[in-house]
Amino acid sequence: MTREYEAFFDSATAAERAGDAATALEYHQGVPMFHRSAHRVVLTQMADLSDEMTPWLWARWAAYQCTRAEDQDSLSRQSSRLALDYTVRMFHTEDLERAYDEGADPIQLMSRTVGEDWAYHQICTFELRGLELFLATLATARLAEGCSLAREWVGATMSGFRLESAGGGRLVVHDLGGEDRSSEVLDLGAGLLLDVGGFLIGRLVPSGTTPALMFDTRPLPVDEQTAVAAATGDRRGAWITALEQAFADGRLERSMLRSEDRELVTDVPSLKLLERGTQPAALASAREQLARGRDEIGRAAYRVLRSVAEGSFGPEADAPYVAAAVLNPHGLAEAQAQLVAASHRDAWEHWSGLVPPPAQGRLALLAALSAEAAA
Repeated sequence: MTREYEAFFDSATAAERAGDAATALEYHQGVPMFHRSAHRVVLTQMADLSDEMTPWLWARWAAYQCTRAEDQDSLSRQSSRLALDYTVRMFHTEDLERAYDEGADPIQLMSRTVGEDWAYHQICTFELRGLELFLATLATARLAEGCSLAREWVGATMSGFRLESAGGGRLVVHDLGGEDRSSEVLDLGAGLLLDVGGFLIGRLVPSGTTPALMFDTRPLPVDEQTAVAAATGDRRGAWITALEQAFADGRLERSMLRSEDRELVTDVPSLKLLERGTQPAALASAREQLARGRDEIGRAAYRVLRSVAEGSFGPEADAPYVAAAVLNPHGLAEAQAQLVAASHRDAWEHWSGLVPPPAQGRLALLAALSAEAAA
């Protein structure tokens, strides 16, 4: 990068550390090679929600930032580098060897791991104290002030769970750790990732709202054996061994660790939102356009909201899709412009009762605007 672009990058990073997503986005957009980055999508969402941040969303943003910490001479950077090295050696040695054998750039593998790898995020954030170090040394201003909940997440442990119920704004999981305990957790869409009775691994942390617990990030669907091993292992890293054994046995694929659509505001992957908001016949074309850089996710979000307003969206178990759609900047903007007729008010009010803030507030806003249109 040129010196100018490096200055933009440094300014964007400083703004993020201060919790100013709008300024961070402005500087980030000034670097041409970042125009289609996944990080830009995250910053756009955070900037759009700057006046609607919940405690759990501040915490997720801080946890996300700690996995990207490259601040010179910082403890956070040491943590992220150690986590990256460990994750690649543990889960991606074959990919690294292939890159060297084929003359490919191994830096691309490292970059993908930092941006997309679920195990890396967990190891960096919790096992190597990345979140704790980030909060203590790098978070400033509004971000530091908003992260009291994030400090309660430090030390959270991984476990395995069975999905007991999902839908209608409720998500209940059963901890397989031997305490025979079920918990209702904040429903951000994890129930859409697997069938009731299926298994997953993740960390339950305080939500700062009701229900009192949530997953720190989108949990990982796994088989029963892996979930039990992660929950009942006799050491903190039991989940890592459980995953590696599942990969070695062929019960799970290593590719499941990587996801290009990491979300902070929802546990609904953006590609699943695209599928839910697109007619099957048009899905292949939408995916092609998405690959070319067009905002097909925003268009799908609007289509979901349009079907909600028209009363044709359902069932209620799909409420996380509605939340994900209204938290999409393009989806909300289009809904405000086109879906605030008097006939839409009841639908917005109904679905607002099925989702948590900040989606709840946005749907309530659409209901209020619809009521004004009726006056």
